Amino acid sequence: MKKDTNKTVMVIALISVVLCGCPGCALLFPGFSSITGALGQIDSFEALVDDLVNGFINGGWMVCLGGLLVLVPFVLVIIAVVKRTGKEELEDLEPTGVSKDDPIPPPS
Repeated sequence: MKKDTNKTVMVIALISVVLCGCPGCALLFPGFSSITGALGQIDSFEALVDDLVNGFINGGWMVCLGGLLVLVPFVLVIIAVVKRTGKEELEDLEPTGVSKDDPIPPPS
């Protein structure tokens, strides 16, 4: 049963990397480039603030969305590691019938 859960976790991790991680990375790079591209010649603090606001409006949403998409596979792996099932404890068995009266054999 443990092999099935390991395979399931591995398949879910691969699917999340393909569906979330790759598009997230693809959104991060153009987002950062549009933010840095918006910073032109800065003459004053107001120009810096205006350029940063324009950069975040144009590409900041890509950075935020890409960052969230990249975090999804990491969160799934952390959940899978934390949620591992513990070992089942065995019940104490009491001897019954004829074996109840027999002595314990010596170890060999």
